[in-house]
Amino acid sequence: MMEGNDRPESIGFSKSRFEALTDGIFAIAMTLLVLGLAVPAAGTIRTSTGLIEALMGLFPDFVHYVIAFFILHGMWVSHHVLSRRMAFIDRRFLEINLWLLMAICLIPFTTSFSGDFEDISLAAVVLEANLLVVGILLLLQWQYVARTPHLLSPEFTPSGLAVGMQKTAVTPAVSVLGIALALLGVTWSTAVYLLIPVIFWAMKTPRLRREAK
Repeated sequence: MMEGNDRPESIGFSKSRFEALTDGIFAIAMTLLVLGLAVPAAGTIRTSTGLIEALMGLFPDFVHYVIAFFILHGMWVSHHVLSRRMAFIDRRFLEINLWLLMAICLIPFTTSFSGDFEDISLAAVVLEANLLVVGILLLLQWQYVARTPHLLSPEFTPSGLAVGMQKTAVTPAVSVLGIALALLGVTWSTAVYLLIPVIFWAMKTPRLRREAK
């Protein structure tokens, strides 16, 4: 039993309520991304060639949709992994989560905005800045829990969060690179997020080699 300053601050509801809200926000944001793929007006297209051209015109929107969807999924996994290691949440953690969810709700808008103006670097910066903020807030949650060990379940230790924090830091780092490329005038700077699976593979390979020895 925890005593004194080690007792988590009561916030009036269970951890499951916090998880349900967070999962719901992630699910809604991922679903709303598809609204950025606008169906061409039926009356404006008369031929198969015109339909193909209209679909090709949606290609930038589709690429941004795929990138944002997979990034949101990865962030949800990271958040889920962290919450599973926690026995409690306190008010400070909940406050960080509030800002995190607010930033997540913006992603469908910034994704659509970036896809609609794919030739303008500022549009890419808007999406990349949004993903940077979400990534930083998620990383702050990991760091806060590592500094507040009484929030963890007994079977976990702060040192056991190191790998999760390293993986969570990848998206904000890639976002900074994307913003820098966009400001330098690089078209399709959002393609830099395709590096994330490669980085995760590179991080995983040394661990597999150590386990194989």
